[in-house]
Amino acid sequence: MFPDHGHRRIAVASPDDIATARRIAAERADGVLPSDEAARLDRLVMAVAGYALGRPDGTVLIARMRSGAGVECLAYDRDPATVCLPPPLAANAGLPALDAALEAVRGQADRFHIHATPGIGTALLTRVLRPGADDAPAADALAQAGAVMVERSGGEAARGGPFIDHWFVSCAPARSGDGPCGIALMVDGDTITEAGSATAVSVEDAGKGQGCPPQSLTMMTPAVVGQMEAVVAATVPGLPAPVVVNAIRRDLKGRPELGLSQDRALTRIGRSAVAVLRFDADAVDYTALGTLAGAVVRRQEITALGARWAMIGFNPLAPASVHLRWGPGEHVVLYSGGCARLPALFIHRDLHGVEPTLAALVLLRDGAVSDDDHTVLVLRNRADCVADAA
Repeated sequence: MFPDHGHRRIAVASPDDIATARRIAAERADGVLPSDEAARLDRLVMAVAGYALGRPDGTVLIARMRSGAGVECLAYDRDPATVCLPPPLAANAGLPALDAALEAVRGQADRFHIHATPGIGTALLTRVLRPGADDAPAADALAQAGAVMVERSGGEAARGGPFIDHWFVSCAPARSGDGPCGIALMVDGDTITEAGSATAVSVEDAGKGQGCPPQSLTMMTPAVVGQMEAVVAATVPGLPAPVVVNAIRRDLKGRPELGLSQDRALTRIGRSAVAVLRFDADAVDYTALGTLAGAVVRRQEITALGARWAMIGFNPLAPASVHLRWGPGEHVVLYSGGCARLPALFIHRDLHGVEPTLAALVLLRDGAVSDDDHTVLVLRNRADCVADAA
């Protein structure tokens, strides 16, 4: 089942697609927004989708916000006629003067951000918030997080199983003399199927070259992914990232229904990869197994975050760790398989001052190289904001 905080992607090529976007928005608003705000979301989605309909490769993405604060409607296009945004209406307004279609969008939104890359396209972030909700990070949150998560064309039928990509970010306040810190989890999961899907691995192939007999493969499931998040959320603040990964493994081995081996024999849960990032005001501590990639992105410098070849249920070697410095205003970009060169794109698209979710959307638009389930996560260091609030 596709999660509510994942973004449903609608290519807007006809009025029927606008109707589809409105239906999905109504589903996401159910139980989150009261009726009057849900009606405003409907007007917003009509305006955003109408704008996308008139542009090359116009696409709308809709999701419940991970925080539960409201519903998010994103959009992008690939219009070679795109030019720079006009200057702000006034010296301190911070908002550009826009055409009538975009002004109609902005008029319905509680939150509105826009990014334009000349010759490439435009990207929009809009939100309708439930009454009393705030989408800003907490004053003591060390990082501002933004993510876009979409499924491949054809959904579960094309994938051959449930959607099991996942992301999670939590920030912990200062305690016992230590400063604030946080943790991020990303899962890139492929489902093993008995029918020959593009991502399937045969039982015979699973044992080749490993000195282990073939055996049945266990499918990763949304329930297992949820359990991984629960383990990460329960870890003590400041626990090194490799220890968190090993905590996930120990927890999964305690579930006999998953069929994980206790004796270093071949074990596998699909082809799922996992990354854990611990961060404080000054540094990140990163461990990744498998196909996930990432980097610390500074103004004109990229430092890659490496990974060991392994899967969460396979390869018992201790996970490798990378410890890197980062400072206020710098970013970490993490992304799943099927995307390429996202840290370099972050610099080339000048995303340093862009809201992290909108930055993730631009990276997805320009960095996806295959039709796949995609997750892009952007974290911005807010240590200077936390210090000012203190």
